[in-house]
Amino acid sequence: MSKFLTVLFLFVMTAVAFSSSQLPDTLFGYVSGTTLPNHTYVIKDSATINVGDTLIVSAGDTLKMMNDPISGAAGWLHILGSFICNGTSSSRNVITTAIADSTAPGLWGGIVGDSCKFVSVTFTNISWAGGSDATGHAYRTFDIYSDYANTTTTVFTDNHVTGVVDDCIGLHGGNASVLRNILKWCGAPDGDNINVKAGTVGEIAYNIIWAPGGNGIKINASTSLPRLTNMCVHNNTIVAGGWRRITELGYGILVDASGRAQIYNNIIGDMYSELEITTAADTVRTVYNNNLFFYSVDSLKSLSRYYPSDGVGKPAPNDILNVPADSLFVSYHPDFYNDWMALDGKNDYHLLSKAAAVGTGFTPPAPTATNHWGNPYFGNGTQTLPGDANIGALGVGSPTAVSKQSSGLPGSYTLSQNYPNPFNPSTIISYTIPKSQFVTLKVYNLLGQLITTLVNKQQNAGTYQVSFEPNKLSSGIYFYSINSGSFSSVKKMMYIK
Repeated sequence: MSKFLTVLFLFVMTAVAFSSSQLPDTLFGYVSGTTLPNHTYVIKDSATINVGDTLIVSAGDTLKMMNDPISGAAGWLHILGSFICNGTSSSRNVITTAIADSTAPGLWGGIVGDSCKFVSVTFTNISWAGGSDATGHAYRTFDIYSDYANTTTTVFTDNHVTGVVDDCIGLHGGNASVLRNILKWCGAPDGDNINVKAGTVGEIAYNIIWAPGGNGIKINASTSLPRLTNMCVHNNTIVAGGWRRITELGYGILVDASGRAQIYNNIIGDMYSELEITTAADTVRTVYNNNLFFYSVDSLKSLSRYYPSDGVGKPAPNDILNVPADSLFVSYHPDFYNDWMALDGKNDYHLLSKAAAVGTGFTPPAPTATNHWGNPYFGNGTQTLPGDANIGALGVGSPTAVSKQSSGLPGSYTLSQNYPNPFNPSTIISYTIPKSQFVTLKVYNLLGQLITTLVNKQQNAGTYQVSFEPNKLSSGIYFYSINSGSFSSVKKMMYIK
């Protein structure tokens, strides 16, 4: 007994727990609570969000990741509970290395979730991750594992990720939304930018992926798990990558190992290979159309590169092939996968007004449980940027000047369908406002009785996400309503205990 008490005492002394009332500037051990807005914190060696706990990083915060000074192991954040790091379009968060003035991949570890409940990272700049643990294995930058029942919800939207070593985003089960991110030069030697597996279901849309080391987007599954991976992959722009991979070279989009996907309205070009659907994929229920393939120099113009001959994919009826890059984008430098830092900010993937991608996109039918578009978590991002009338991540831009790739400022009011839906235990409601307005967001039951008010305040122009957790409510249909200026909208959602 005395030995047990000694071990317990040492554990308590070493596993320091920081709660919301006492978050210091340096975090380690067990952490939970809410940070101060517009503040800088250092995560020393590693920090853990325990089961049942939540760490909320306020808008405008910076997290600096410090490595273990003794072992050299990269600093990392371990999520067993919930992690919410939601900046805003006007007050972005930052997660980067604590090594002053250093800019190179692998200077800290990553963010890892293990059977966690809820992870949301939005409007956050993430850079220089992918360092190694004590065994020498490189971390994925954002690596989320759901439990066997797939109860984890992951939201990764409106983020900018720069210069990481291994895979940028790894999703292993659960329900996921990966929208409107800019991923730059990720997978320094050979990593994938978005690697989805193990029964993940959700949406990958409106992302700009440039200079990936390996694959831009990889979809795969395992037949031993309760469900197969199923992702809607649409309106992404994937360019100039797959060339740095050490072993097999990379694809723009790869569907493999029983993975299922609905692939449309993507722009893919100057990759080693563009769209690969292997014989091992769920080829019966993987559908694709209305994708555009471009090239920048004649040496990269090849139909065999668009759909590699070792796969089952073939040009679809509404695909657009052999588009020269200079007739497509406002600004494009084809060699930036080798010299990306010198060209960063000089590439603009807005479309030229007469580009072949304008007005040639595909709007899918409403998803059902029986048609090929029956992904139950589809639809969380289809109204947040230029609609499905266009192909690619961005709409038409100005041909006279290089504009920002993604300003994050919406041009209209929107209220998106909650995600996931149906849901348990929580769901995310997203909306956009194009100018500063007073916003109310309320939830009602079927009788029209007010359940709760989620938002009731003045907000700047931008895209916002609000979490709704019913707690003691009964299962059933509920409605959420937004009012902002002259704009109002109502949508329904289903809660299942």
